[in-house]
Amino acid sequence: MRIFWLWLPLLVLVLLTMVAGEGNSTQSTSAPPRSTTTPTTRAPTRASNHTAGYEQATQQILKKATDRMHLIWHMKRRIFLQLTAKGKSPLTGGQALSGKMEVEADTYRLMYDLAANLSRVPVALLGDPLLRRRVQRLAKLQLQGLKPKDYEQAKDLLRTTHNFVSGQIVCPQEDCSVRGPLAMYPQIVNKNMRSKLYEELLVSWFSWRKTINEKELAKSTFIDYVRLLRIAATYNGHVTPSRTWYLYYDTENFQAELEAVVWEIMPLYRELHAYLRHEVQVFYPKADTKSDGAISAPVMDQILSQDWYPHQFFRTPHHSRQHQLPSVHRRLEEVLVTPVKINRKAAEFFESLGLNNQSATFWDRWSRRMNDDDGGLECKSQVYYFPPDVALRYCPKLDYKKMMQIHGTMSELQYNIYKLSQPFGLDTEPCPGFGAAIAETAILASGTPRHLERLHILLNKSLSEEQSLNRLFRMGVHTLIAVPQYFINDKFLVDVMDGRIGVKDYNCAYWNLQDKFAGVQPPKQRNNKDFDLDFKFYRGLNPETSNTKKFLAEILGFQFYRSFCLASGQYRPGDPEYPLHNCDFYGSKEAGKKMRDMMKLGSSRHWRDVMEIATGERKLSGRGILEYFAPLFTWLKERNKQLEIEPGWDADELCRRD
Repeated sequence: MRIFWLWLPLLVLVLLTMVAGEGNSTQSTSAPPRSTTTPTTRAPTRASNHTAGYEQATQQILKKATDRMHLIWHMKRRIFLQLTAKGKSPLTGGQALSGKMEVEADTYRLMYDLAANLSRVPVALLGDPLLRRRVQRLAKLQLQGLKPKDYEQAKDLLRTTHNFVSGQIVCPQEDCSVRGPLAMYPQIVNKNMRSKLYEELLVSWFSWRKTINEKELAKSTFIDYVRLLRIAATYNGHVTPSRTWYLYYDTENFQAELEAVVWEIMPLYRELHAYLRHEVQVFYPKADTKSDGAISAPVMDQILSQDWYPHQFFRTPHHSRQHQLPSVHRRLEEVLVTPVKINRKAAEFFESLGLNNQSATFWDRWSRRMNDDDGGLECKSQVYYFPPDVALRYCPKLDYKKMMQIHGTMSELQYNIYKLSQPFGLDTEPCPGFGAAIAETAILASGTPRHLERLHILLNKSLSEEQSLNRLFRMGVHTLIAVPQYFINDKFLVDVMDGRIGVKDYNCAYWNLQDKFAGVQPPKQRNNKDFDLDFKFYRGLNPETSNTKKFLAEILGFQFYRSFCLASGQYRPGDPEYPLHNCDFYGSKEAGKKMRDMMKLGSSRHWRDVMEIATGERKLSGRGILEYFAPLFTWLKERNKQLEIEPGWDADELCRRD
């Protein structure tokens, strides 16, 4: 096996040499011969033979890689079965981690070897467009393009940044003798969510940043990681390093397209920001938002954490008891009873669209309950992909949030089943976040009053006008406040990668972005010796969990949702009986066909080609979000005028560059 991989580059080079040695073959194929006689078919035949030779050599490379990938899938299957074995001792946490690391190491070696071989293939001379697509996708890498030593360092740096977020390292009161240190997430975030004192928010905000910046650890870790990202870019021949960060979007100046979407939804964001600023002034007068209109960063963090918290400091549009959203938890327990029944209902949602029916074998063999302590605090269900099978480990919790999330998980399961038909290398989503965007549509539909009424959890298919507005407001805080943050975090990263932001300007450049795109300012005067990046920034440093991936999942998710709702007839623009925010496209074969046609393509086509199947559009757009939140937008504009609130901000310079 090893000898074959060493020999393959030589094979491709020999083929290249054959082409070069065919007596000025470049001239014969690029320019017509200087003769008035009818050209013979000999030269085209030689070119055709070379094309066939290249394709045969490339197919051999890919076949050997596929065989190695099957061994990795077999390891994944074994780990899943051991984790979920009935009547046997399951894997311990350490054993599971060891198995995961083995899979990751073998995958890295495979992808690195494969890309090294495919990078020698003359893609333009391959006649089969599907083969060309496979080579183009597999010949370039992100972190896996690093040499083993650098790759291990990159993983170590990512583990360090993960510890910034999840490690119990912070003593907010600088005294851990009373209670042990806390993790930023979830402990400090949950503590801040319930806090009613601005001073407590400040202590948490400064304590975490002081801890991770001890001896400039956070900044030096970031600098080292960016250096490795730039090295990875050279592997791909990218002069502009961010091309590697945006690799699978395959789009020139992709950041400009993302920014255009932010400005498209900015009028709605500014109105929501203005209303929330007013609430901050009432509840946290010491936060000082009156002078320039920006919101203090610790408070904005709290706003994001309180989107669905029942005791948030900001008031919903109609905050009297009679207009509060109905509690569905007790009814959910009465009707659906167990997580298994929720899983079945989520699967039924996709079956109603005409998508794959889950067999009895799947439910018996490939659907397994997590142990109570396996899922962690977030308790997210997991999909396992090991062709020819797909498996599910589901969260045992029974609540409204998990009910919506399992619809997203079932979407991922369906996606994995349909892309099984694609060859290795194209059995992935066409770009990061694409699958999550499709899942978002199922999550949005499953949480509507119309769908909850179908499940007999609510008695009516619509809420009162006041309740509906309150629901939109909560969802607006959850979505609209987060989207600019996703953009800011990755814009800062790629601007650093490409050299537009220098080391000496890191902190003030970050706050300039927060001011420009979000109306957020630091709570106190800062300078470039500080390093104030948000904990969600560190979460997004791994390409697999990038902030751009989350941004695209939100924006494209609403685009898909709008399209599915129009196809199903459950959204009728201008009809108050069928607004977008209460669309449940359950049972729509038209919506199901759009979804299936996208899923089965995997990454065999450019993501714009695939999104066009559902939306008829080839660019990201904020229209789905704007139409979804249209009633909220109208209310916010009217309410802000009544309160004489001016949307927008003109933040003071709170970061000195000296």
